[in-house]
Amino acid sequence: MLETWSAAAYAAVVHAITASRSAVGGSAEQLTCLFVLQLIVILAVTRVAVWVGTRVLGQTAVAGEILAGLMLGPSLFGALFPNVMHDLFAPSTSTIFLGLSQLGLVMLMFQIGLEFEFKRSLSQSRRALTMISIGSIALPFALGYWTAPWFWSHLPDVRPGLPAFRLFFAMAMSITAVPILGRIMMELHASHTRTAALTIGAAAIDDVAGWLVLGVAGAIVSSAFDLGSLVTRIVALVVYIVVVLTIVKPFALRQIRRHVSMPRRLSQRAVGVMLLGLLVSAEITSRLGVFAIIGGFILGFALHEDRIFVELWKERVSSVVDTILLPIFFVYTGLRTDVSALHDGQAWLVCAAVCAVAFGGKFGGAYLSARAAGEDRRCALVVGICMNTRGLMELIVLNIGYDLGVLPKQMFTILVVMALVSTLVATPLIRRLIAPERVRTEVLGIAAARE
Repeated sequence: MLETWSAAAYAAVVHAITASRSAVGGSAEQLTCLFVLQLIVILAVTRVAVWVGTRVLGQTAVAGEILAGLMLGPSLFGALFPNVMHDLFAPSTSTIFLGLSQLGLVMLMFQIGLEFEFKRSLSQSRRALTMISIGSIALPFALGYWTAPWFWSHLPDVRPGLPAFRLFFAMAMSITAVPILGRIMMELHASHTRTAALTIGAAAIDDVAGWLVLGVAGAIVSSAFDLGSLVTRIVALVVYIVVVLTIVKPFALRQIRRHVSMPRRLSQRAVGVMLLGLLVSAEITSRLGVFAIIGGFILGFALHEDRIFVELWKERVSSVVDTILLPIFFVYTGLRTDVSALHDGQAWLVCAAVCAVAFGGKFGGAYLSARAAGEDRRCALVVGICMNTRGLMELIVLNIGYDLGVLPKQMFTILVVMALVSTLVATPLIRRLIAPERVRTEVLGIAAARE
């Protein structure tokens, strides 16, 4: 009976794809019809995966979205129904797919820049924040850079240049996903605890440093390690950052305040002008030989001080990015990830070693730094685990490395698995360890309110 239903479902999907021709006719309309079908499948599978991830597995929504992307790729859907996957995600729509996923990343990086509250982060214990942020990025980066030659020697494909591989492998080991970490704390009702403030603050500072380092790494690889070209690109990037912070920022903030009407509402004109500025910033950094997403982050960071604008932007624009553009990016990543590339025991041993280096380096750097800053063992333990939430941020770095030819397909797949595993493992551990502090904080808050 089950086989009959499976066969019927398979036949229905095949018919829907092969018959995806609009009654209007014409190649443009047929392309649109196929792309709309892709969106329907992506959004439907994403909603189911998010529900399973949050309700059954106790994970965050982002973890479910990443799983949905992997499920629709060759690792699962393509392994079971290769012809259907090839027809559904036909090469004719690949340009549209790529364009929308990259647009989603540019807008996401703008939002990440907006979310960073520099003054609020540094209002906590500055010594602890500084030590944790430095330790949690320096140690895993150094460990990744040191171990990269061994992993490079075990690559089965045509190997990329070792210097570029070491650079991106080290970066992959040192990434932390602030959005996922923040969402975990909010879902656990623990965002008001000291541990949450320390970890989110340190991770936010790491993110700023990480994205700037990514820009420099991209310039290094793009310049083919030519010193003259590298210096030119880095100087140009620094000049652009200075121009944005000293000239564009005050002008843009004045214009934003003029166009935020009362009651507080972001006008359609303001949204349009801001999107135009965002795209221009992305285009500039791309032309500078860095990445378009860095331009989005720089502009968002420049405007993060106007918290009213940040909230209005999230209300009006962010939902489109989160519900449509990001699922496309996750599927775009999933289509590049093929677990069958790990075809033997040695490949899985390399994958386990990568996970050990990634988790051990990040945990060790954060834990030791927290202890050195005077935090107790439980707090340091939570900080170390929290800094291992990689998720979306890791996928962005990995896709850039893949596009540059620095990360071969097998290593790309291994690092995607590592990003997913480290995030899935971290969530339940954080939930268990932070519960006592959350209860203690709530009790103290109630007692203070009674007084």
